[in-house]
Amino acid sequence: MPRSSRLAIWCIALLLSLSLYFKGRVPTGKGEDAALLRAGAGSHPGAVTVRLAGDFPRPGLYRFPDGVSAVTAIKMTLPDAPLAEASGAQAARPLLSGDVVTLKLADRETPRFSVERMGVKERMLLKIPLDPDLLGPDDWSCLPGIGPVLSERIASDRHNNGAFGSLDGLLRVPGIGPGKLAAIRRYF
Repeated sequence: MPRSSRLAIWCIALLLSLSLYFKGRVPTGKGEDAALLRAGAGSHPGAVTVRLAGDFPRPGLYRFPDGVSAVTAIKMTLPDAPLAEASGAQAARPLLSGDVVTLKLADRETPRFSVERMGVKERMLLKIPLDPDLLGPDDWSCLPGIGPVLSERIASDRHNNGAFGSLDGLLRVPGIGPGKLAAIRRYF
């Protein structure tokens, strides 16, 4: 092969390699931790992010269509699971982003599953929005700038005065001002 042909092929290969390299890189935003997904990455319209745990062949994070139930999610990932007789509120309830479906196959005749919520730290890393009306004192203290004393004050205020309704409802808690609210807003 002539030298000019080898040089042309080498240049084309170099250009393709560089374009693939730069397309594959997703730079981290300024002031953003590398472990965090970019804004909006955890919340896809029409989809829920769920962790499958327990006796699944491939446990881990999955994205399912919005409105899918735990039984349907199990059937999608484990088609041979005999869950046709599963009933009850937990089986029929649509999964939400941040749910954990745990499957136990103790005996192959009657598999059992449960649905729980992910921990707050995991939801924060996955950019799954938190609900201020469902967080406990330990959950609040995971947020930046909120320590154990303030987290107890927030939980006590919600218990005494009712739900916050939105993140802005936290302004009624002594020790929470606009600056602190702005610092934690990205998690809600």
